[in-house]
Amino acid sequence: MIDTSFTTALQIVINVAVNEEQGIRSTSKSLASGLATNPSFVRRLIAPLNENGILISSAGNNGGIRLAKAPSAIPLSEIYEAVVANKKIWAVRHDIPHQCFISNNIAELTQHLCEKAEAAVILTLSQETVEESIRELQRLNSHSKDTSPASVS
Repeated sequence: MIDTSFTTALQIVINVAVNEEQGIRSTSKSLASGLATNPSFVRRLIAPLNENGILISSAGNNGGIRLAKAPSAIPLSEIYEAVVANKKIWAVRHDIPHQCFISNNIAELTQHLCEKAEAAVILTLSQETVEESIRELQRLNSHSKDTSPASVS
């Protein structure tokens, strides 16, 4: 199964940023509604975003979720690293019989490829910020054939 933690966390952070800009309070319930999921799932993703200084959550009637810093100061790589943590893109198989030069060295080769791929992902995401992502979403929306009013979800 493909992990959607990063893309879901990105949507959460962007929603919080846009809601703040519009003076709308973000809660795990309101964010869950836009994700068609439950608030406990949203809270599980918000926890590492809080721990990594991306979001701030407060409880109570006037509580909610807000950005810990400006959208321009949040590279997408920070979101990725917060929610993906030590999970890698691919896993290396070490449980194969060593019968030839391929099986004797495949783990080392694939480990090297995995590290390069992970570094490329992080480099790519480090070059984009939440602010830039919001602008791109607005650009995509303005080019969309959908003429319905923009809604945050």
